[in-house]
Amino acid sequence: MARQVSTSTNAPRLDTRVINALVELGFSQYEARTYAGLIGREPMTGYAVAKETSVPQPKVYETLVRLVERGAVVQISSSPAKFIAVSPTRVLNELESAFRQRLATVELEISRMRPAGDGMQTLRPFQEATSWVEIAAAARHLIASAGERVYVSGHSSHLEALGDALADADRRGARIDVLCFGEPPFSLKNGTFIRHSSTDGTVYRHHQARHLALTCDMAGSLWALAPEGDAWEAVFSTNDTLLAALVKGFVRHDIFMQRTYHDFADDMRARYGAGLEGLFDWSTAASDQRGQRYTDPPEADQGGLRSLA
Repeated sequence: MARQVSTSTNAPRLDTRVINALVELGFSQYEARTYAGLIGREPMTGYAVAKETSVPQPKVYETLVRLVERGAVVQISSSPAKFIAVSPTRVLNELESAFRQRLATVELEISRMRPAGDGMQTLRPFQEATSWVEIAAAARHLIASAGERVYVSGHSSHLEALGDALADADRRGARIDVLCFGEPPFSLKNGTFIRHSSTDGTVYRHHQARHLALTCDMAGSLWALAPEGDAWEAVFSTNDTLLAALVKGFVRHDIFMQRTYHDFADDMRARYGAGLEGLFDWSTAASDQRGQRYTDPPEADQGGLRSLA
């Protein structure tokens, strides 16, 4: 509960939250107290303002003059001098307008600092990590802030370090899709594990390479890679939508591929070999494309799809 101050039992109590907010908007402490003390009151003399707001009397008149200059207070008489507060709505609108004008001026001046056609590119800052401990901590921090959607891809031995954080997000109601290389190291009540089955039992030239891909709510995201399995490097951000879109696209594409493999595993292994390594044989793909043409599908085919003949 905010502390309120007053020097008179008959005066409206000054709310320190209002005074602090005015100070943050550029008022001095005396200006904030004086303006707050005048809001909703009948015209007041400087002496009355000082008495009701605890602003020292030697300072109150110069404070009132500054408030008149900035358009927050109006002097309505001179003998004696009395003052009233301008409507808070009007004052705040003027402050917003002035802020926007200053912001536009700064943007213009900054744009003028770069010579036209200088070829300089704007840098996109990311946070970095170079150890698995740092990467796992960053990933857990991102997951802790997730409220709606999480995509994550990695080897089971590394996903295990994220188990508690993912379980918490699962309990919060976030939808979680986990693409797992190897056996899932834990279970989720509402989330989904997708096993990366197409690579099971296959030894690749860089089979020791490991990665961790994570995106949360299309804002927080992380991409980590260990080409030799132990020397990690990663970039991550809590609010970069471009990086989040890239990571999400990578994980979703792999999930779609694994779903396709699940449904057509025998045909795909027969066509592309174990581990689907034949997908990288572009000479075969080019040969296939030269020998194929599109024809109208037979009547038994579904819904206007076209087939290869």
